[in-house]
Amino acid sequence: MKWLLAALLLAGLGLVALGLPFGGVQPERAPRFGGDLAVLPMTFAHESHFGMACARCHHEFAERLAGPSCMACHVTDPKVAPLLEAQFHELCRSCHVAEHVAGNPSGPTRRCIACHLDDHAF
Repeated sequence: MKWLLAALLLAGLGLVALGLPFGGVQPERAPRFGGDLAVLPMTFAHESHFGMACARCHHEFAERLAGPSCMACHVTDPKVAPLLEAQFHELCRSCHVAEHVAGNPSGPTRRCIACHLDDHAF
């Protein structure tokens, strides 16, 4: 048991010191999505969320009218742009954690690179 803990500790220290083990690909904050706000690149797979009520995430979808993309407002609107990281982390992670706790398939809860690398990064 002690050797396992030691191995995990060394692996964790290695990640901190050397970075991610994916060819050194690490996302960088930069202005994206038409705004000036420096954010990490993000990917979102709508197809893996079928079966969820659209209005659960799309607050403007209550009247079933397609609106602009999330980022069109969330990085350009001066009132909501500063809240982007907190809003999306709370919305996405809270749902993933709730699904995981309920014993259902869920998305990532703490694995940042699952959402924060572009689809074409690998």
